[in-house]
Order: sequence, then C-alpha cells, then structure tokens
Amino acid sequence: MRGLINRNAVVTGAASGIGAAIAKRFCEEGVNVLALDRNKVAWADDYENADSLQLDLTKDSAPDSVLENIDSFLKGSCDILVNAAGVSAMAPFEQTDSEVWDTTLAINFEAVTTLTRKLLPFLKKSDQARIIMIGSICSEFAPSGMSAYVVSKHAVLGLTRALASEFGTDGITVNCIQPGAIVTGITAAAFEGDISFREHWESKAAIGRLGLPDDVAPLAAFLVSEEGRFISGHGIYVDGGAMQQG
Repeated sequence: MRGLINRNAVVTGAASGIGAAIAKRFCEEGVNVLALDRNKVAWADDYENADSLQLDLTKDSAPDSVLENIDSFLKGSCDILVNAAGVSAMAPFEQTDSEVWDTTLAINFEAVTTLTRKLLPFLKKSDQARIIMIGSICSEFAPSGMSAYVVSKHAVLGLTRALASEFGTDGITVNCIQPGAIVTGITAAAFEGDISFREHWESKAAIGRLGLPDDVAPLAAFLVSEEGRFISGHGIYVDGGAMQQG
C-alpha cells in the first residue's frame, strides 16, 4: 500500500485476533506500531518497527502511559489510531446484570472515546491521519442474547460517523470496519463448543465459512494508506456476504 512506510500507529487489542492481525500487517507495510493490550503482546518482539505496552485501557492512568510511549517509541508522532480492543458478552437480556453492562461499555466504547480524544492533538498534526474503529455487523442487526455487545457496537458506529463529520476539515478520516463472524480468541470457544452456533454463522455467510483475522487486516491497511484518503464516515462490512443474505 502506498504512503505507509514510516507512518506511526497505535493499535489497541493488539495481542491477538483482529487487532494483532492489523498491527502485524501494518508492520509488514513499514508502519511503526505501538501495540496495546491488557495481555502481553508476544509477537511484537519479532518486528523491529513494533513496540508494545501492556495496560488496561479502562484505567484512568492508561492514556498518560500511552502518551509517554508515543513520545519514546514513536518520537512524539501518531498518524493512525486503530481501536480494536473489545469484549463480547453473550447472555440473555434478563441475565445481563449491571456489571456486565458496565464492563462491556467501558471496554468497547468508553475506552475508545477516551483514547481517541487524547490522541487527537497528534492526529491533527499529521498530513495523513486515520482513525479506524472495529465495530461489528451486530451494529446493523441485533442477534438475540447479545444485548450489551450489540449496544456497544451501535455506539462505536455512531461515534465513527460523528467524528468523521467533526474532524474531516482537520484532514482526519474515520471509518468503522464491521466484521461478521470471525474466529478469534474471544469467539473460538463459542464456535468450537456449540456446533449449531457455528453452523448458524457459517450458513449466514454467502461464502459458507467463518472469517479469520487475516481477512480483516487488508482492509485496514487500505483505509490507512494513501489510496484510502477519500473514504470517511463509513461502516464497511467484512462478513463473507452475511449482510446481503439478510
């Protein structure tokens, strides 16, 4: 992809799954990546242009720790922010208590708003600033038994559109990648433990299979590249055709 060599990126949720796939793809494209996760980012040692920071983004001290590492590793510059950290809460609404709601919204939405706000001064200085949110096709339809997750991803899509409008004149593009059923560390146990659940999501995809994190990463690389400069404010499906199936 054009225009990525020596760009600086912060990627959350980067220890595994979609966040890891995106961060690794960025590294391979020549982007300097600060990889954030509450778990150790083991793969970062394999890339000279990657560094990692283990932290909980819901903690008040987290943004300042990120800023310190932007100063030290990224030399005080950030062109790209990918908000990929997230959790999935699968339970009937009547069994989804306040703790589940608070945790899901804190990680999937509130931490996103906090970190994005903190990094805006860096992004405004960039001549190729990009923000990518990781949403879900669940922000377009609402499967049962996932109310907290569905609400959080609706919020992420709404934030994407609002920020694209507000900061477009600053040269910042904001887009939301909306994956379908992707096999990650969060979802693997559910797909492996419940055959009917797996078959349901496989049947929803027009191509008849579940997705992989590496199916998502190329779109992220395109959106942050020079070629993606005129795309902003959109939710973009990576779902194997699930949404067009209805």
